[in-house]
Amino acid sequence: MMQCSLRCNFLSLLAGCVLAWSACAARAEPLRVAYPQPQIELDRGYFVKMLELAMSKSRVDYKLQSWDVKAIKGRAVHELAYGSNVDVIWAMTTREREQQLLPVRIPLDMGLAGWRIGAINAQDRAKFEAVRTLDQLRQFKIGQGYDWADTTVLKASGLDVVTGATADNLHAMLAVKRFDYFPRSIRQVWGEVEQHAAQGEVVEMTLALHYPAAVYFFVNKNNPALAAALEAGLRQARKDGSFDKLFRSYNTDFIRRADLGHRVVLELPNPDLPAETPLQQKDLWYWPSHR
Repeated sequence: MMQCSLRCNFLSLLAGCVLAWSACAARAEPLRVAYPQPQIELDRGYFVKMLELAMSKSRVDYKLQSWDVKAIKGRAVHELAYGSNVDVIWAMTTREREQQLLPVRIPLDMGLAGWRIGAINAQDRAKFEAVRTLDQLRQFKIGQGYDWADTTVLKASGLDVVTGATADNLHAMLAVKRFDYFPRSIRQVWGEVEQHAAQGEVVEMTLALHYPAAVYFFVNKNNPALAAALEAGLRQARKDGSFDKLFRSYNTDFIRRADLGHRVVLELPNPDLPAETPLQQKDLWYWPSHR
C-alpha cells in the first residue's frame, strides 16, 4: 500500500512538473507575427520593413512570417478578425476597423496616404489643369477600390466614385475611360503610372487632394501582447531616429516629385476618421514645409 502511495505521489509530482515545464515552454516560444502578402510591391518594401523595425526594437522574442496569400483589404481585415493565418495588417484607419480590430495608433507613413495625386489619361491634361475647386472636380468620375477607406471620404465630398476590386483593375478601367481621375497616394502613383504608361496614363501635375488619414498596424483584439510590442517598438524607433531614417529612405523622392507646395490642394474632410486619431501630435504627421 505504501509503495502504491509513493508511486502515485511520484507520478503526480512528475505530471505537475511536466505541466509546469509545458507552460514555461509555451511562454518561451517566440511571438508569432504573421502578415498577409502585400498586393502592392511598394508595400513589401516599406510597410514590411517598418514591421521588421518595430519588432526588432520591441525587446520581444518574435518570429516574423508571411501568409502566402495576396488578400484584398477586406479579406485581410476579415482574416485578422476571425481567422488564424494573420496576426497583423497595415491599413488606413476607419471607425469600423477600430471597432473590429485593435489599432496601434502611430501613423506608419506620417499621413502620406491622405495626400493624393491623380493618374489620368494623357489627353485629359488640359481638363484637369483648369480645375481649381472641388465643385469643378465633381464634374469628373473618380476611380477607387470598392473596399478602400478612401472611397467613403471621396463620396462624402460629393464626388462621383466608380469602384473596382484592385489597383490593377482600376488602371485598366481608367484606360477604357470608365472614369477620369484615379487618386493615388504620392507613394503609389509614380510607379503605377510608369507601369501603365503604354496605355496612355500620366501623372496629373496641377492638383492634389488632401484629407487626414492614418495607416496603422492592426492586430486582433485578443492579441494585446502584439499590439503592446508593436507600439513599444515604434516609439523606440521614433525616439532613436530609425523610424525617421526609414521613412526618408523610402519617401523623400516621392515627396520631391509630388511638389505639393506648387499644386492646387483641395481639402476634403474625413468623416470616418476615429476621434482617437492623434492629430494633435504634430511630430507624427508629414506636412509640406513650404505650404
